[in-house]
Amino acid sequence: MEQQHKILFTGLTGNLGRTLIPLLKKNNYIVYTTYKYQKELDFIGAKDSEFINPIKCDLLSEKDIAKMVSSFKIHFDSVVNLVGGFIYKDLISSDINDIKKMMDINLYSVFNICKYSPKILASSSNKSIINMLTPYAENPVAGVSAYSSSKAALLNLSKSMTIEFEKYSIRVNSIMTDTIDTLVNRQEMPNANFSKWIKPIQIFNAIEMLISKESKFINGEIIKLSNE
Repeated sequence: MEQQHKILFTGLTGNLGRTLIPLLKKNNYIVYTTYKYQKELDFIGAKDSEFINPIKCDLLSEKDIAKMVSSFKIHFDSVVNLVGGFIYKDLISSDINDIKKMMDINLYSVFNICKYSPKILASSSNKSIINMLTPYAENPVAGVSAYSSSKAALLNLSKSMTIEFEKYSIRVNSIMTDTIDTLVNRQEMPNANFSKWIKPIQIFNAIEMLISKESKFINGEIIKLSNE
């Protein structure tokens, strides 16, 4: 019998992550996720919480991550970084704290966990990392300067990891997605055309494809999801 695929998530307790949990559960993955505050877990329903293995860890603390990794009783097959945040603010209205916040959430947290990925994925025969990008990382628009800058940095980091992690047989790919159709996004943008938004199932399918054994030849790619 084929062994279950084991995934370490960051950000699974967030806006997008919570929509993916039922799909992960249905498809029989072994799922762990980092979290920083207890209130993050409060958003997960009782049935789904039994399926999730939460690990308290501050992703901005290398000490926390090292401690977490040393405590693992298993080795994972994939690290999927859903962690991220968004600020809609033009450059003139922004201050240094805004871009620091975006860099913390969208870049430094991913940098820190990925630094330990050779240890996290050490025993797997199908090692992979997936990062989440936005089209603004390549083509910024007005009002998202801090956000798009942090994601552009993540794009570059992902390319660098593809090169540096080749010696560890770790594949690094990214998913670039337009606005995602979640309840929170609908509440924040009630007048938008929801039919053009990316559905969580599309992101799940992309993740599932990238971590599969059949995709072991896919490395350094950006899977672009758009309904335009």
